[in-house]
Amino acid sequence: MVTIKALWRDGKTPQVQVANVGRSGDELLLLRDGVQYRYRLADLRLEAGVADLPDTLQLPDGGTLEIADRIAIRRLIGGLSWGDRSGHWLQQSWRALAGLALLAIAVLWLGYRHLLPLAAGALAPLVPVAVEQTLADSTLQWLDQSGATGPSRHGEARRAQLQQQLQTLLPGSRYRYRLLLRDTAAIGPNAFALPGGTIIVTDQLLALIRHDDELLAILAHEAGHIEARHGLRSALQSSGLLLALSLITGDASSVLLVLPVSLANADYSREHEREADRFAYARLREHGLSPCLLGQALVRIETDIAHRHGDAAVSDGSWFASHPATAERSRPDGVRCPPLPD
Repeated sequence: MVTIKALWRDGKTPQVQVANVGRSGDELLLLRDGVQYRYRLADLRLEAGVADLPDTLQLPDGGTLEIADRIAIRRLIGGLSWGDRSGHWLQQSWRALAGLALLAIAVLWLGYRHLLPLAAGALAPLVPVAVEQTLADSTLQWLDQSGATGPSRHGEARRAQLQQQLQTLLPGSRYRYRLLLRDTAAIGPNAFALPGGTIIVTDQLLALIRHDDELLAILAHEAGHIEARHGLRSALQSSGLLLALSLITGDASSVLLVLPVSLANADYSREHEREADRFAYARLREHGLSPCLLGQALVRIETDIAHRHGDAAVSDGSWFASHPATAERSRPDGVRCPPLPD
């Protein structure tokens, strides 16, 4: 039988005597001076001690028991709440504490891995298009001011030509697409989308891809990111719920210092890349163009990066690092594409 140390008083004199307290069925057992006394639990009254003072158990004969181990006496007489019992169990078990810590880490990881993307995907469609365009303007301004992008060496005629081709490819979109050209020596041959319908094409990409149909395929892919709001979803996922609510209500002023950097550095998941690929394939087919054009353009970019920076640059830190394999994207829907044209 489990016993607890207690101090017994008879309730008449200040005399204190050490005793042991246990339990048998619905009775409390008190052992003092070698004599055992029994009290029905229903006749006992527990008075909780204040701060660090011990609990006091009032006995029906007028005596009292002072118990320093407040958790133990509550466990003994059944007066311990579920929360107290759980806390006591955790205090006594390092394995339980370690298990709860691991569980908390797992819950946080699952929330970050699955719940945040789901929340971002649900909230992004609620952001007004005008707010998306404001964010794109702020991001573009940040890129220009940081020196990441500079004025294009191409004239307005070339930009307007590509703009018209892009508009023809995307009739009926809720966005008014804006194609911009920038010189980006640090970024290299690339095109990237900003929310609200802005697509930036680098001079380095125009120098590399001489076939406008291949360039159009890349633009269709970037438009797929815009239509699905991938960039906005990635930025919301990394920036948090409060910023998302600010965007939904149209109050973009509080996030213009945060989201432009997130948008400029947004990474798309491989599923987002595949979704944008499928969008591009569909748009190309609708206009009588081969979906193989996208894979051909990507092969040119990948080959150029590998030639200038080595094979490792393609898979480590480049535009291709988070993308599906180029070989996969060169076989749209399992179609075998012809050799890369000159």
